[in-house]
Amino acid sequence: MKKAFVLSVLSLSLILSACSSKEESKVTSVKSGKKIEDIHGVGVSNDGTTYIATHEGLFSTNGESWKKVGSANDDFMGFHLRSDGTMITSGHPGTDSEYPNPMGVLISKDKGLHWKEVEYVGKIDFHTLTTYHHDPNVIYGLNDMGTGQYGAGIYKSLDGGKKWAKVEPKGLPSDLMKVHSLLVLPEDKNTLLAGTENGVMVSKDGGANWAIFDDTRLITAMTLMPNGKDIIAYSMDNVTRGVMISQDGGQSWKNIGLDLDQDAASSISVNQKDEKQIAVSTFSTSLYETKDGGGNWEQIIKSGKLK
Repeated sequence: MKKAFVLSVLSLSLILSACSSKEESKVTSVKSGKKIEDIHGVGVSNDGTTYIATHEGLFSTNGESWKKVGSANDDFMGFHLRSDGTMITSGHPGTDSEYPNPMGVLISKDKGLHWKEVEYVGKIDFHTLTTYHHDPNVIYGLNDMGTGQYGAGIYKSLDGGKKWAKVEPKGLPSDLMKVHSLLVLPEDKNTLLAGTENGVMVSKDGGANWAIFDDTRLITAMTLMPNGKDIIAYSMDNVTRGVMISQDGGQSWKNIGLDLDQDAASSISVNQKDEKQIAVSTFSTSLYETKDGGGNWEQIIKSGKLK
């Protein structure tokens, strides 16, 4: 699994550095202490609610209590909260789900209560989904394992997920499991950054061709700040690691804290109306949140246990 691979890469770097529309609209309270399996994505909504996509469905917290969103226990992969508030996901159906396996591309416009089938239902499982900040209908999906009827690769949609074109990426690691993060840069819808085992890579033609951008840095999760320009990422090199912000397209970085040691961020999200609220999920199934722009971080899930 990618989790094990990333954590092994992190250990090496330490040495070197010596759901569905068919389900009911149901929200139920969840007791503190519940154990969850895997966090596949995190999203902070404009009202300050933090959502996590897990192996057993979607959960939310307002900072005081947890809730289960929806009644199905689908395994949401590639979860992404778009800049317009729409949720997009992929993954596998739970035991009580009517979806085929894999689920394809699903979207929700009511904060995860209902999900609408968009495309590739029963045909593909995207482990990474990302959208263009200035036009959320532009979506890139990474099928790193080649799950389903379609092969591994990058897929691109310009119409909100209804139609997709497969991109054969040249220059990326041949094993796409070694691509840890993907981001559409603000310049235009065809410029992308990827955090890979080989370093940070860039494509300026929609993911077809890739070149090394920074071979000294590993980025495991990244997104854009609400201004649609600055990049926020969990980044590390041989000297420092933590949540960092770049105001120059990744040329330089400012560290705002949260050194996770041998763990690393698997997903990162920022409140689009309050850039000081940032949530970070990790490969060890933990979740951290700051409400003051990184001055103080609170761990609200520890090793899968809800606090």
